[in-house]
Amino acid sequence: MSPAGLAAVANEVVLAGRRSIVELGSGVSTVVLARLARRLGGRIVAVEHSPGWVGWVREALERDGLGDFATVVEAPLSPHPLSLEGAPWYDAEVLARELPAEGIELLLVDGPPGYGEGMELSRHPALPELRGRLAEGAIVVLDDAGRPGERRILDSWETKTGWQFDRRAAERIAIGRQPSSSSYSSQDSPEAPSAS
Repeated sequence: MSPAGLAAVANEVVLAGRRSIVELGSGVSTVVLARLARRLGGRIVAVEHSPGWVGWVREALERDGLGDFATVVEAPLSPHPLSLEGAPWYDAEVLARELPAEGIELLLVDGPPGYGEGMELSRHPALPELRGRLAEGAIVVLDDAGRPGERRILDSWETKTGWQFDRRAAERIAIGRQPSSSSYSSQDSPEAPSAS
């Protein structure tokens, strides 16, 4: 995540008082957001597929005394029914067990890696899979929003969920907000049965 993107996310956390954060992917951003969670009485759950990164981030959190405000969940990548073009995503059973069932105020999508063979669309399942766990007024931030794969993901999310994303090229992120209930009905949801 770029420094400008992380600053924008940090501003959103502080100014909107977002206390329940889920980050897909982990790293320095996890430590920064955990520091903010400590100040605000919040909590962050970060999901990571790489055992090496899991260890590094957990060590950094403990070194800074942030263990009570942050959890790093190790979730291997596997096939997912909401994937595009077969790109893997985090293991659904691990996420069902480890993520908050509801009330997520900020979903930061910075993983799995969106580069390398077969990985360009790996972040697609994030919003369709987790939107039922989001709090009213939650936001979703997609990192690396200028890459071709992420642009396709944003287009899909907007079409299938009704969410609208503000693409911020300078910060390399897109920030999405829930549609109002008057402009988007549950019948538009991809999970709703087809009328045909």
